[in-house]
Amino acid sequence: MKDDGTSAAAEMLSPRLLVSASSRVQELEKFSHYVARQIGFDDVKECPHLCTLAYDYLRKNKGYEENIFAFFQNNLDPERLIVKFIEELDKCILGYFSFHWKYATYIITQVLTVEGVTKRKFKNMVLEATREQRFERVTRSLKVTRFFSTLVEELKAIGPSSREDSPRNDVMVPVAHCNRSPVLLLMGGGMGAGKSTVLKDILKEAFWSGASANSVVVEADAFKETDVIYRAISSRGHHNDMLRTAELVHQSSLDAASSLLVTALNEGRDVIMDGTLSWEPFVQQTIAMARDVHKQRYRMGRGYKVSNDGTITEEYWEPVEESSSAEENKVTGRKPYRIELVGVVCDAYLAVVRGIRRAVITGRAVSVKSQLQSHKRFATAFKSYCSLVDNARLYSTNSLGSAKLIGWKDGGSSLLVDPEEIGCLERVSSLNEEADCVHELYADGRRTGGSSSAWQDMVMSPSRASAQRELKAAIEKGEARFRPATVAAG
Repeated sequence: MKDDGTSAAAEMLSPRLLVSASSRVQELEKFSHYVARQIGFDDVKECPHLCTLAYDYLRKNKGYEENIFAFFQNNLDPERLIVKFIEELDKCILGYFSFHWKYATYIITQVLTVEGVTKRKFKNMVLEATREQRFERVTRSLKVTRFFSTLVEELKAIGPSSREDSPRNDVMVPVAHCNRSPVLLLMGGGMGAGKSTVLKDILKEAFWSGASANSVVVEADAFKETDVIYRAISSRGHHNDMLRTAELVHQSSLDAASSLLVTALNEGRDVIMDGTLSWEPFVQQTIAMARDVHKQRYRMGRGYKVSNDGTITEEYWEPVEESSSAEENKVTGRKPYRIELVGVVCDAYLAVVRGIRRAVITGRAVSVKSQLQSHKRFATAFKSYCSLVDNARLYSTNSLGSAKLIGWKDGGSSLLVDPEEIGCLERVSSLNEEADCVHELYADGRRTGGSSSAWQDMVMSPSRASAQRELKAAIEKGEARFRPATVAAG
């Protein structure tokens, strides 16, 4: 990181961390204490209710909104103060989770754990030491259950055939497709880029609002969340296991999603494939398969394989060989797929913060390094993907409002871009995968590309200091009002 005069500010904004010589975390400033320090309190004992409100807001605990309103209701213009308070909490979330990414698991665990420190440390050591044995035992006992459960989830996702009277293995031509080509929509972007938000808007567009009834959504995360092994381990509430649990079911969820994808394409359904699109060979082969599937049925290939001599082969799809039944292989009236690409890009630190916050709220976590890799690889490959598809759009989720369209391509035209915003894509393609904080993402120490930056607009906003002073005064008033009479008298 280059020293651009912001070292003091970075130290102020970074959560306080004490690490031993063996790189074990000895103490990390709690989020609620961090909020108190940012607002200006030297001692958290001065503001216990603030700490509770901050923690409940971070976790989205039941009743947090009502409690915030009750705390500020006796002030003049309480609505305005509440808005300022929530804005400050959002700024604190962005600041708190933008540092110490090497210890993300510890950060998440600390937020989720309410046990005493000594007991928690001992329990975590035991769980860490026995993790692999516990995972192996659960995996072994649920292996058969998982197979049938995943199969059921695939059938539920593919939905009923438009031709209920036809055999399942027929090539299906849905009624909705009789006068047009089916559509394969590839939704891509790094983990936490904001794809779900953009997809919600796309599904409201004229085409997809009409086609959604017969479309198939392919998303590996959906299979991960319904995986019986994932649910069995997650239900035990061992927060330290969160990342390893996700890794354990990663490949099986990808396989289930691939199986669903090829089935849907063989049937000629409108398909939305929602993923990172970060592995270029897989995406290229998938597009090539979709281009040909109206003429030839496909199935899953051998995938990524490394031979004994180190040779790597990647074969994700393969044509189905001629069947003994000519009727099964008869492909008539099928139109080729129209392939569209929607990419979502953002400054990577925003995605990391979103990912950690999601883990805190939902229990779904991914490693920070995997997140950064997915952003870098997608950004690097996006322009090459554009040359392979019929239509492409690129959105930025850097701004505080809705996603912004910053690139588009239609038909055989070249990719047109917003010159002020496309810098974000270019910077993300060169990010540092080993970064430990927001300031280490890029070689020049800058945190963003494009014209807008949540970091500058929120965390480093010139008006933040005055808002914090106003909030501190209101919080001191609220703390005094809620303080027990015996304490106040003393």
